[in-house]
Amino acid sequence: MTQQKTKKKSIFKNIGFYFALIYLALTVLFIVQLFVLNMVPMKYMLPVIIVLVLLAIGLSYLQLGKRLSKLNRILGRIIIVLLSLLLGVGNWYIFKTYNTFGKLTDSDKDVSVVSVVVMKDSDYETIEDLAGQNIATTTLGDADVMSNAAKDLNKDISAELKSYNSVDAYGDALYNGEVEAILLNEGMRGSFEEKHPEFDTDTKVIKRYTYEKVAKDISKNVDVTNTPFNVYITGIDSYGTIATVSRSDVNMLVTVNPNTKQILMTSIPRDYYVVQPCQDNQKDKLTHTGIFSVSCTIETAENFLNTDINYYARVNFSSLIDIVNALGGITVNSPVSFTTTVGGYSIVAGDNYLDGEKALAFSRERYSLAGGDRDRGKNQMRVVEGMINKAISPAIITRYTSILDAVGGSFQTNMNQSEINSLIRMQLDDMSSWEIFQYSLNGYGSGNTWSPANGFNSYVMQPDQNTVDKANALINKMLNGQTLTQTDVAE
Repeated sequence: MTQQKTKKKSIFKNIGFYFALIYLALTVLFIVQLFVLNMVPMKYMLPVIIVLVLLAIGLSYLQLGKRLSKLNRILGRIIIVLLSLLLGVGNWYIFKTYNTFGKLTDSDKDVSVVSVVVMKDSDYETIEDLAGQNIATTTLGDADVMSNAAKDLNKDISAELKSYNSVDAYGDALYNGEVEAILLNEGMRGSFEEKHPEFDTDTKVIKRYTYEKVAKDISKNVDVTNTPFNVYITGIDSYGTIATVSRSDVNMLVTVNPNTKQILMTSIPRDYYVVQPCQDNQKDKLTHTGIFSVSCTIETAENFLNTDINYYARVNFSSLIDIVNALGGITVNSPVSFTTTVGGYSIVAGDNYLDGEKALAFSRERYSLAGGDRDRGKNQMRVVEGMINKAISPAIITRYTSILDAVGGSFQTNMNQSEINSLIRMQLDDMSSWEIFQYSLNGYGSGNTWSPANGFNSYVMQPDQNTVDKANALINKMLNGQTLTQTDVAE
């Protein structure tokens, strides 16, 4: 009994025991995190685990084994320190990856921001300065959000609220001094650009009210590694937090067939004049669905495309800039030369290297393009294709941490973490290349058509039903597991 106690004491007094214990703990943590992450294919993970276990046994022996020279023990400790550092970094990378993808799938809320906006050259600096003044509100957009903002404003100050049912009249009231401030749902800020293109620089915000609500679960889950599925990409015209409700200026349905390794991107013009459930089934521009919620955008697209949309991915201006920069820039092929209105960037016919700012300007441009919004949609698909090609290239390894930093909080999807992990594991398992197809819906402009969200007649695009029918046929062909060819998508 005394001898056993002596042995135990000698083990705990042996510094080599603690070296071995730390290394073993880091090894176990690394293996557990690999299984929890569930992103690495077993054919890669199993050899790694075997090597780690053998190293743990061997290094433990170098610290605790008998009849070993002092030099061997010291060398063992040096190796343990070096490998422990590597395991520590590896554990941190795995944790960061898991945490980042958790943020991507945290899409259970919509955030609406209502600002109190005054002219920049006014003397108003705080909400208290507006006490007793006239402030404009509107019946347009999300009525519940505006009603809550009006109530909160009245809690802060006593003011005279004037209601307007037109974006033009609403903005004019501020510019001509009819009111001293307006209550502005930030999701509608872009609607002022037609009448007041310098609105952002002419005004300032002195108070913000923020409202959160639980987003409707609209996912239609499938086995994404075996079953074709649809993902709707909605790009909102705002900077900052991705959960903010705003106009949907990028509208693209991406159909993925994991079996044939094909992707079909279908671009939908932002001004498409379609029936919208969130506006009592009135017709309006597709972009205005984003003012209400992403679920409104998805439901509207499902109805006029006559297809189920399994998932969505939401990005904004900040997201695109950050992600493209994190990827180290992308290459897109432009069929024509033009200069972007925003930023004045020169785009040449052929391959163009784009950083984040240039990619945003490229994907937003429509005034310099003969096809206007339709050509803009095609360029947006080129940007997405460039991002996909860069993301599946070996170059992504050297920029892994910057990509994680950019994606976390800047990109939102209702695809769950397990499904994302499955897709990544599938890609790592076979390292297949993907064939990407593009198709654009078309229509004709109508310059004097009623827009419920604007409250006045606006330019809209009436859908070309032939292109809608063809898009539906292409999407169904993909969903039915058939293989597409370039002839299929030829216009």
